Amino acid sequence: MRIRLVLAVGALGLLAAASLQDPRPGRALDARLHHLGNDRTPEWTEAPADPEGQRLDIDFESRTHATDWMLYVRQRSIDNVWRIVVNGKEVARLVPGAELVERWYSLPAGSLRDGTNRVSFVPDTPTDDVVIGDVRLVERSAREVFDLQKLSIRVVDASDASPLPARVTLVGQGGTKPLLLFATPAATATRDGVLYLDGEATVELPRGTYACFATRGSEWSLASSAVTLGASPASLELALRREVDTAGFVACDTHLHTLQFSGHGDASALERQVTLAGEGVELAVATDHNHQTDYGIFQRELGLQRWYTPVVGNEVTTDIGHFNGFPFDPAMPRAPFRSRDIVTIVQGMRELGAQAVILNHPRWPSTTDSPFGHHHLDRLTGRFDPPLELPVDATEMINSTTEELDALALFRDWFALLNRGVRLFAVGSSDSHTVGEPVGQGRTWIPSSTDDPAAIDVSAACAAIREGRTSIGLGIFATALVDGRPAMGLTFDRSSDAAPFVFDLRVQAPGWIHPRKVTVFANGRAAATLELERTDGKALDRTLRVEVPLAARNDAWIVAVVEGEAIDTPAWPSLNKYTLAATNPMFIDRDGNGYTSPGSAASAFAPKTTDATVAARFAELDGAHSVQLAAAWLTTLRAQGVERGVALERLKRALGPKASEDAEIAELLARELR
Repeated sequence: MRIRLVLAVGALGLLAAASLQDPRPGRALDARLHHLGNDRTPEWTEAPADPEGQRLDIDFESRTHATDWMLYVRQRSIDNVWRIVVNGKEVARLVPGAELVERWYSLPAGSLRDGTNRVSFVPDTPTDDVVIGDVRLVERSAREVFDLQKLSIRVVDASDASPLPARVTLVGQGGTKPLLLFATPAATATRDGVLYLDGEATVELPRGTYACFATRGSEWSLASSAVTLGASPASLELALRREVDTAGFVACDTHLHTLQFSGHGDASALERQVTLAGEGVELAVATDHNHQTDYGIFQRELGLQRWYTPVVGNEVTTDIGHFNGFPFDPAMPRAPFRSRDIVTIVQGMRELGAQAVILNHPRWPSTTDSPFGHHHLDRLTGRFDPPLELPVDATEMINSTTEELDALALFRDWFALLNRGVRLFAVGSSDSHTVGEPVGQGRTWIPSSTDDPAAIDVSAACAAIREGRTSIGLGIFATALVDGRPAMGLTFDRSSDAAPFVFDLRVQAPGWIHPRKVTVFANGRAAATLELERTDGKALDRTLRVEVPLAARNDAWIVAVVEGEAIDTPAWPSLNKYTLAATNPMFIDRDGNGYTSPGSAASAFAPKTTDATVAARFAELDGAHSVQLAAAWLTTLRAQGVERGVALERLKRALGPKASEDAEIAELLARELR
């Protein structure tokens, strides 16, 4: 039975609405803050720790009104859909957000009647724990309450002055985010201080002076200007330039949500289309939770077809992890999201048509409470305990709405798996659920036979993800080139060449993002480090010649990672305090038999070796191969019944100086001794 909390407010008289500066405007319908839901929340000190019900109904006396009025509400922890229902009719939905905030909602003319009225706050998910209260009726319209004025904004391509989809950010005095209301035309999306538009829009906001910024993702410049709204409407034009050359690649976001079909966040399906165009995403994969969403329907409604290719995907959301798959037929059944077996889940996704499957945020919601955490991924050996099979094509190394304090933490996981022999590639995504979180902030650049964003070959893009022929970035674009051609995902035969492996690394960023450091990893070890000078206000386009020494017997994989400064503009808010880019691996074959990972080579050699032959092999191997062989040979000795202490002593003798000189091997031995 649904529990509900009902409050009655008597005929208190019709008070004049207070000014906006009054912290308690209008007439109180319910002055208390209420905890609704089903769990105790003692940390919310403003409301009772125990829930009082699962919805809130307030009865009050009022009168009819011929103009819009306002409802003032304080609220906390709105994650899912909460409807504001007045006299049985939905008039608004609570704006999502985690913190305790004040919100204003419009009551359309005629919502109230003479006599007794009821306003209800009704959840789609009754178990959702929230705080709602201090509900007040303000008998004035939004234009009166907030003293609004019109601002017309036009964003153009500096190369030809044509209108350009963009994100516009407005910042008031002290860094405040102004309310943006009554935006036109339909192809707009607004939140406090943020407007997405298809080239042109008019919006109303409180009179005052604002800093105005225009951006279009990480491939374009940033334009800014000040604007003052006074007694008359104002207009503003901002011009953007493409500053990053992505010819031959398209920008993809593999992880996108809507409130409409995921049930949380705040972006409607129509709003999501405007944000995609405004951030320059060219291949947009819809991945609502356990739902196959077709963005094409909404894209066509707004006339945004020429800006990107939509893909029907699904974030198959399970108790053991989240998996993005695409493309799907929206009419097909959903993948087996109730399964607790990854192989079954992924097989089901592929049977339904998925050509690419991605393991999302592998360390979310925390390092330990996550797919990699539950299976205790060993960053030395790449082994899982208990064992975990990963039949996916890629995993997220960049997810711009998941906090990762250490930019390289996930890379250490990935490098361990590559060394172990798990063929797994990197993708970057946003995982955006809201209008304010920039889609495409984390993105994957995919090779494409066309630069027309409306005509991208989805099957070819999926093949590129499966084969690792992509690069990823959060603000920075990096590509590895051999003989002038992209080299990510390719294997190079160097069996007859003892010289270092040479490639070019091209690093690009717009003038408002600052890459500073390049690290080139070979089999997970830093093989080269280069510093990049700061280019204040100027776009960076630098090609670096990189030489990686190769050991005689060691096949290798090579990944370049670029780290940059935190984004220092309010125009493109970022959760993590760094910018980043990475290539997918290049594979180096040293023996002419194709690339073999350190772990696979060790597993093949360890069962048939002796103390003398393994010692000779250790002398020839690099650090990563030595770690894998040490772990594999120790496993072999234990399987043969050799006592643990004896096995460790034999391993230390075979390793020779590496037992103490190589930090990772020393750590492996120390761990085995504990």
